[in-house]
Amino acid sequence: MTASLVVALANAHAPRRPPHARAPVAYDALTDAASANDLLEPFLDHPIRPHELKAVRALQTAVAMIVDDLIAGSPPPLEALNKLAAHQATTYALERRGDGTLRTTLRPQRPSAAATLLIGVMNELSGLERSRLRRCARHECSLVFYDATRSGTQRWHAERPCGLRERQRRHRRHGLR
Repeated sequence: MTASLVVALANAHAPRRPPHARAPVAYDALTDAASANDLLEPFLDHPIRPHELKAVRALQTAVAMIVDDLIAGSPPPLEALNKLAAHQATTYALERRGDGTLRTTLRPQRPSAAATLLIGVMNELSGLERSRLRRCARHECSLVFYDATRSGTQRWHAERPCGLRERQRRHRRHGLR
């Protein structure tokens, strides 16, 4: 379990701090259907259409609130996500895996991008290990990541830029003593 869809949606509106920037810069990966598709294409079997963007934004907002509370150790607000799910008609389908075993899959009856993403989010949230969902330890960064390391000790959302910059900072502090 990597929670990659949950992490992508949780970070879709998080401010970014580009190299050499003194302050975080506003960021919105869901400004239009093209940018939303750039972010969410790996999780979809068809592109997000412009009229679906409002539902995808609502899903992103619900996921961000849930992730914030999970990281804080508070009970997450599930009402918004469940309300979105209540508007989606779905059915179970029986599928054959590559190894020949069978599994049940939940599928939207009207396969919109928002419905597909909603099912993916609910599957990831129900299967993730809460303690592995974290914020980057670099104080200038607020991005979320899911620690999939065996030891469970990942500190930064990415090696570049955050891991590298933190080690540089630590090296400079020790060199100045």
